[in-house]
Amino acid sequence: MQKFKRISAFLLIFTFFTFSVAKAEDMMQKTMRDALYGGIVGALVGSAVLLLTDNPDDHLSYIPTGAAVGILAGAAFGVATSGVIQSATAEVEDGKLTFNMPTIKKEKIYDEVANRYEEIDQIDLIKVKF
Repeated sequence: MQKFKRISAFLLIFTFFTFSVAKAEDMMQKTMRDALYGGIVGALVGSAVLLLTDNPDDHLSYIPTGAAVGILAGAAFGVATSGVIQSATAEVEDGKLTFNMPTIKKEKIYDEVANRYEEIDQIDLIKVKF
């Protein structure tokens, strides 16, 4: 449990320090909104699981636990989809392998068949420099 608290604290600190760059307001709003929605969904899931137990009074901690997990998941989703981190999940450089958080990038491409622009999502999984 102590390890989970340390990891959670590190992720929260990382999330908030990541957004001290330009365009932070819009991205921070998106991350905070995702974290809020995640907390609400987590509390609802915790309540649903609580209602499935034999003695709901003994398991009231499911609600704040679900909300906390939802906030962390929502914040992680907000960071991953905000476009701040623009790197591949795994990179190989000078014979060293490093792992990063995957990032979803939106890109507009022109579809000649449909004669219109389409927005696609792109995730870079591996990047190798030659």
